[in-house]
Amino acid sequence: MNYQRSKAFCSTDATFRIVLFFVLSALLCIPPLATAAPVSFTILHVNDFHGQLEASGSNPGAARVAQKIKDVRNTVGETNVLLFDAGDAMQGSLLSNLQKGRPVIDTFNAMGFNAATFGNHEFDWGQTILGERTAQANYKYPYITANIVQNNTGNCGTAGWTLPAFAIAPYKIITVNTVKVAVIGVTTPETPSLLNASATAGLCFKDPADSIIHYYNDMKAAGAKVIVVLSHLGYNDGGYGYGFPVYGDQTLASKLNAAGKPVDLIIGGHTHTNLTSATTVGTTKVVQAHYNGRAVGRADITVADSGAVSINWTKLVVSTSDPKDPIIDALVTGNATDPDYLALINQPIGYSQVDLQRNYNGDNMMGSFVDDAVYNELNSDSEPQNDVDMFFSNPGGLRADICSGACTSSGLLAAPMLLTYGQMFTVLPFGNQVVVGDMTGSQILELLHQSATLFKGAIQPSGIRYSFYRYADALPGEQPYAWGAYDVTVYNRVSSTWVPLDLKKSYSVGTNEFLAPAGQDGFTPFIYMTNITYWGDMLNAVNAYVSATYGSPATAYYGPNGNGTLDGRITRDGTDAGGSIVPLTILHHNDSHGNLLKGSYAGYTQLATLIKQERLHNPNRTLLLSAGDNIQGDAMMYYFRTAYTGFAADKTALPPALSINPLIAAFNAMNYDAMTLGNHEFNFGKDILVGNLKQATFPVLQANVSDDGRYGLAEVPVEPYQTKTVGPEGIKVAILGIGNHRVPNYELPSNILGLTFTDPLAKAQELSTALRPDNDVVIALSHIGFT
Repeated sequence: MNYQRSKAFCSTDATFRIVLFFVLSALLCIPPLATAAPVSFTILHVNDFHGQLEASGSNPGAARVAQKIKDVRNTVGETNVLLFDAGDAMQGSLLSNLQKGRPVIDTFNAMGFNAATFGNHEFDWGQTILGERTAQANYKYPYITANIVQNNTGNCGTAGWTLPAFAIAPYKIITVNTVKVAVIGVTTPETPSLLNASATAGLCFKDPADSIIHYYNDMKAAGAKVIVVLSHLGYNDGGYGYGFPVYGDQTLASKLNAAGKPVDLIIGGHTHTNLTSATTVGTTKVVQAHYNGRAVGRADITVADSGAVSINWTKLVVSTSDPKDPIIDALVTGNATDPDYLALINQPIGYSQVDLQRNYNGDNMMGSFVDDAVYNELNSDSEPQNDVDMFFSNPGGLRADICSGACTSSGLLAAPMLLTYGQMFTVLPFGNQVVVGDMTGSQILELLHQSATLFKGAIQPSGIRYSFYRYADALPGEQPYAWGAYDVTVYNRVSSTWVPLDLKKSYSVGTNEFLAPAGQDGFTPFIYMTNITYWGDMLNAVNAYVSATYGSPATAYYGPNGNGTLDGRITRDGTDAGGSIVPLTILHHNDSHGNLLKGSYAGYTQLATLIKQERLHNPNRTLLLSAGDNIQGDAMMYYFRTAYTGFAADKTALPPALSINPLIAAFNAMNYDAMTLGNHEFNFGKDILVGNLKQATFPVLQANVSDDGRYGLAEVPVEPYQTKTVGPEGIKVAILGIGNHRVPNYELPSNILGLTFTDPLAKAQELSTALRPDNDVVIALSHIGFT
């Protein structure tokens, strides 16, 4: 038995040795393991397609874009290609707009898009329609956004991360050729400023970089090897200039790199930038593909075994002579030739025997035609509550010309031109309602002053006429440097005469809901409109009046004068280079509180640089004023408060050059024209106020304070007003100082011994009345507060 066991064991051992020999031999023959091959795939993208389904002008149409995409898919393999859209896909063409974007989404579904983000124009038809479009798209591809959220706290600064109902997700993970790609969307925070208020009601647009960072680790945890941002911020910083900081894609890339959360590719839109090559920021490629389907961006991406990502980007130009994808061509043609669609767009509305051409920055036939139609429709219907004294529309709201051929600005055509519903819709495609409300004459004048900047063009009027000037130059600084409206007259419908705008009167004003009450496009005085009512789609009002008034060739529109000419309702004096209006520039600031050195705020050095820059625009006619609270506020002002004595506050002897309040020395060097007293000027008592301000080489003003002799204001001296003659024209200017009458409520009695502070409004009215006859301009330099 032992033998047998031993024999069995020995037999097993022999077998093991043989097997081991073959295994070792096999292992010795195995070559080293090969490194995994890099994985490649392609991303194609478009942006700002703006509904350009049909070919027109330089726009190639969707079928040619689709064929360009198909060519790439055929080359690299359909499963190795992703297709993205960076926003503003739907709004912009008659075919799309009449159906509120539905044909575009049908087409994009057929083209096989994988994801899209929102542009500002996606909101043009409101959130309900947008929800219908994103649901329609989600059968094939999602609309994603990381930075558009619900305002669930009533304060966008504290809003959470709950997405609105129309958004599918903040990002999507897509696997292509074994690589997980995260695609995330962001939209410009300027969007609420670009639309009527209802379009983005209840939404917050968070900081784009913060939003991407918020989801960054989640995308990485989901296995993303490549991160792509679909951005509708624009290529460069600045946005549309609405007064708050807006950054573009290059800065977005920089912020993400600096935060240690870099993305591989930012696919941009919004600015229609026609890049010829990718911009590299840190480790990020920033790209954009023109607009209206004129180009398709192509990013060929390779992911190495190490995880390193390399991107080669090219622009694929889509020509109007390129071949068409027959499937997409048939789809677009089907929509464009639909009998109901054709019947609607060809519906006759009226006739015009003048070309209806726009002029963004001045008087024009289209503005007169549209605004007069709404003005007259409101004033001739059966509803007296919507009667208006004037009507305004923004030039950016008039989206197309209607001309018989090459547009002419005036003159009668040889024959009447038919106006169809389709043509009228292209002019007014947004569906904005007519708004009627009350504004004062002073608010209207402020509106016209703002219009004179031409920030968003010259506002188009009816029932009111105005002249304006605008001067700009090539020097650094804000432009224009001088502007304004004047000679404003309002049509009196009772007396059929033009009368001057009454600044104290309340007028009934009509406009569109984009302008009021939100004050969009920079026409901010509309925020003061009160008693607002809404009177239906502006397009319907125009069409109703045109059909009733110009409905046949015999009654065709002949222009506002009835002879093919413009009526001069908007008149510009001069050009950017100058005109007959003499500008007086007043530079002013207030509440310096010392602050000479840059700390938490910009210092006086920065302010002085800006002042010098602005003076160069109008060097002989510029005044520099300070409205008080200057010599108290920081450690330097405290230390040098007794500098006029030759000693600092701690009794350190000062050399002659430092024996002056540093702020007063700076103001002297900058040649101020006047300063009024602020309440904080009195904080250190009479000796310090008088001692410091005696060193000023400019007038110190306050009209509503009197001194019984104990304080010493006469030593400064503090004067009620100052008169100056400015410029070669001899402009006479009076500057009156109005101080804070509540100083006794703030100060120790010992700090204002012998002073009496009187009603600032009564004193200002008294002096203004006395000074006005002998002066061209009266300025109140006030420290009583804004409210």
